[in-house]
Amino acid sequence: MKKRITLSMALILCLLALIGCSKSNSSQEANELQFSLDGISSLTISYDEEKITFFENDGEDLIIKEYMTKNKSNYYAKVKQRNNNIHISEGGKPFFKKGFSRYIEVYLPKSYRENLTVTSTNGDIDFSGMNLNLSALRVDNSSGTVTLDHAVAFDIYLSSTSGKLNLGNIEANQIRLETTSGSVSCTELNGNVTYTSTSGNTDIKSAIGSGSYKANNSGKLNVVYTEVNGDLSFFNKNDNIILTLPASLEFKFEATTKNGSVSTNFQQDVTVNGRTTSGVVGYTPTVTVKVETNNGNIEVTQ
Repeated sequence: MKKRITLSMALILCLLALIGCSKSNSSQEANELQFSLDGISSLTISYDEEKITFFENDGEDLIIKEYMTKNKSNYYAKVKQRNNNIHISEGGKPFFKKGFSRYIEVYLPKSYRENLTVTSTNGDIDFSGMNLNLSALRVDNSSGTVTLDHAVAFDIYLSSTSGKLNLGNIEANQIRLETTSGSVSCTELNGNVTYTSTSGNTDIKSAIGSGSYKANNSGKLNVVYTEVNGDLSFFNKNDNIILTLPASLEFKFEATTKNGSVSTNFQQDVTVNGRTTSGVVGYTPTVTVKVETNNGNIEVTQ
């Protein structure tokens, strides 16, 4: 009987210990930073493995909240402010990081219109609750997912190594998208686009403007243009290109593939010479469309 009681007590103590550990390992708000952005022209937020989630702030101050499983002051963010620039980066971490986690909430004033840079190595960056209207936006991510619903700026630069770029409506004079093996999906892209990748797939449901798209190894390029106001060029080394153009567009066309096929729905306006298909669509072409693959098929329709 005594053994049973002893065993029961031991089990209860173990359960209490486990409950205590689970509570201690849950993230709690540990640190809050607040800054006036009056006169600030450049804001940089840089973390490593942490998820960064943005929210709109109706007030005029930038607020950053850090949630951690272990609350120590040397784990708090490091802040550098010089002239018109604010740079916020992650603080320290335990030497043995097992069981330690941290995530970040950023409350950005709606009135902020200057430069914003956000970087994360392995954490997600989530702007899904934001309507950004900035001078310039730069987002760099290695393996996390970048979610950006709505952004307007003069310059936008988005990069990912192996993570996803999940984009909604993006508008800028200059738009640069760079990935290594990450995928890109976008609802609407408006501006002059420069896209480069190594092996990621890209799906753009609606594009307006002009652009240069280059897949240096593989990854499908699927782009729908609803309005074209400048030249377009596409290159894919080892995968397919599917391009849709406005029905009313008049353009000079050239498509070349070494080991693939070229298909269009305006075949009457082009001629085939070896591996190159070229011609003029319409009577007064205003732009040039060039498409090239080494080992992929090309499909262009209006």
